[in-house]
Amino acid sequence: MVKRNSDVSTVQRRAILAGLLYGSGLAMAATPSRLLAMTAHRGGLWSGLASDAAWDSFEMATGDTLVVRADVGGISVAAILDSGSAASIISASLAARLGLDGAETRTIRGLGGRASARIVRDLDVVIGRQARHLALAYTADLDTASAAFGRPIDLVLGQDVLAGRCLALDFGNARYALAERFAGGSDWASAPMGHGSNRELLVYASIAGLDPVPLVVDLGSSTALILSHGYADRHGLLDGKPRSTAVLGGVDGKRLATTFMVDRTEVAGLGVDVIPALAIDDWLSGSAVGNIGLPLLAQFDVVLDFTVGRLWLHAPASGRRLAMLEDHSGLGLAASTDALIVVHVAAGSPAARDGWAIGDRIVAVDGRPVDITYTQGALWRWRFGPVGRRVKLTVDGGAVREIRLADYY
Repeated sequence: MVKRNSDVSTVQRRAILAGLLYGSGLAMAATPSRLLAMTAHRGGLWSGLASDAAWDSFEMATGDTLVVRADVGGISVAAILDSGSAASIISASLAARLGLDGAETRTIRGLGGRASARIVRDLDVVIGRQARHLALAYTADLDTASAAFGRPIDLVLGQDVLAGRCLALDFGNARYALAERFAGGSDWASAPMGHGSNRELLVYASIAGLDPVPLVVDLGSSTALILSHGYADRHGLLDGKPRSTAVLGGVDGKRLATTFMVDRTEVAGLGVDVIPALAIDDWLSGSAVGNIGLPLLAQFDVVLDFTVGRLWLHAPASGRRLAMLEDHSGLGLAASTDALIVVHVAAGSPAARDGWAIGDRIVAVDGRPVDITYTQGALWRWRFGPVGRRVKLTVDGGAVREIRLADYY
């Protein structure tokens, strides 16, 4: 996931979280035509959920991150739901509080690189009012992710927590449910999900009217759509289009990516137009050409059925769809307790034209101080304001710099 639609606009949280943890697995066997098959059943919108489903609320933090409350060993924590990670990740600090021994190590592979991770075993998690036992999970230092997100991150819940369940996501009402099964309904479209060679969760989708291709289904990605640069170049997806830059931070370091707009993407026969996207050079998955992130998935009501491997989508009325936020500043920012630190300046953006530089520190936005509540209120939305709006940013030392928001890709 690329953290570009909220605070840290150009830092890839997918890799910051030490995510993309995949194990060995079977390659996707279904054909594109089968994976785009529509399925319809009669019934109300959510009536297809099994009777054990109990709705619970979630937070759509900074407009692009799915945060739920979870209980780990009797400790209540904020957790990110991340279908892009095969295994759950617990922060090293929380593991220490729980007395979990992470002496065992394993080399993990993600779409952004490889790293050594510690393993903890026999972890009990309660999520969505259901108890789940994890035979193993990974521990990682999530301090960088916490700093990028602007609040403590102690747990990333992967596919292992969702195994054998259906995850229902009602974005219009900010609620989710876990259920034993889902029967669909007349208003739902569906497509089979499978796994790639490294346990990536895959579905076929059509990009810009092209033949369907496999993409990772990644709730943990804060970028609507990521594509390999090779795929985008082969099909001329960037030809003649405005573009800019973003920084991806991964287990193998930081690298630049290209930002651009995709005209249309279709999944299970349902389409979304004008999608902010990233193209990256070093895409490592051999099973997919990119991934579908939370902002794109949130255009629908969603059920991920892990019992039979099926993605269900319902298109709500246009007025109920969540906005896919587009940055108009060009500032890639990391949030601390008292400042926003510039970590990237997008090429050709208002920030680039105004001479902003990496390391600049913003301590107030339109006179409102930056503090630990920055990502929890509405102040973080300033970068997504209307084109032409002027925002006053106070930097270290007290100087006030004005930036005029604009489209730049």
